[in-house]
Amino acid sequence: MAVVLTVAANKGGVGKTLITINLAGAIRRSFPEAKILVVDTDAQGNSTKSFRVKVAKDQNTIYDVFMDNATVEETIVQTYDDHIDVLPANSDNNYLEFDKMEQFRDTILEWFVSLLKKFKDNLTEIMTVSGLKKKMNNIIDPSANYFNALDGKFDNVSDKYDYIIFDTPPELKQVTSSVLSIADVVIVPYEPDLNGVDGVTHLISRVNTLKEKYNPNLRIGGVLANKVYNTNLHAKMINAMMKYTNRNNYHYFDSELPRSITFADKLVRNGMPITMSSPENKFAQHFYKLIIEMNKLGLLSKNGKELEIPHKLYVESDGEE
Repeated sequence: MAVVLTVAANKGGVGKTLITINLAGAIRRSFPEAKILVVDTDAQGNSTKSFRVKVAKDQNTIYDVFMDNATVEETIVQTYDDHIDVLPANSDNNYLEFDKMEQFRDTILEWFVSLLKKFKDNLTEIMTVSGLKKKMNNIIDPSANYFNALDGKFDNVSDKYDYIIFDTPPELKQVTSSVLSIADVVIVPYEPDLNGVDGVTHLISRVNTLKEKYNPNLRIGGVLANKVYNTNLHAKMINAMMKYTNRNNYHYFDSELPRSITFADKLVRNGMPITMSSPENKFAQHFYKLIIEMNKLGLLSKNGKELEIPHKLYVESDGEE
């Protein structure tokens, strides 16, 4: 069974896609035999593009999986690397919530008709709001349809991959909630500013709600600082976040990711994650350090145990970068 990793944040611009694809690349290089599925759920489709996958007009995407128009198996696309596949996303996802509401309205009507048929000889039981609500609550759970829309949809491919890694949009509504409802581990990136710190607390609150209602196995892998500058403001915000995570018993990753224009530029020019194209690069090394830290926490195995890493590509550095 695949380990399902999710990178999620209640804020745009914190590097979710960059982290997702470079985690995939670092796992690929560290565990050469591992099969990886990267699932893009953001309408911008940046994870899809990062693996050189072009989505044709008639091609299935994650939108079709959500809408029950296609299965996961029918939607997966092979990349240039025979150990990494992508389940793509495109701008169709911008319309997903509206289309799902339309779909759910039709489902409600179908359920209501079946309820009328069931109680046709005793309609008085459902002729009041309280009576109807009591009967419908036994067969309808609107929140499950909304917040757990991927339930069971990846079961048939779970044994074909070692890791399934989700990139999510910057929101806590249907898409992200549905992903978290089937995930094993969530990595929470943030930029160390006031808005970033607030975003982390909101997301963790949502994670705990989904864990209680839908996914008791969901684990907060840790909070990861990204785009870190060597400034007093960032140092102050990082210190505040470390106190918050320590107080609430969440892990705070030592493997901070620095801000770098060069990092993003290399990613675009090479057309692949820097952890795959240039593992020795000093920025890629931050991700290999993160892989080692995640492994020690048991986040890379289904049973929560530390794995032996065949290719340890992180090199300890004594000097400043």
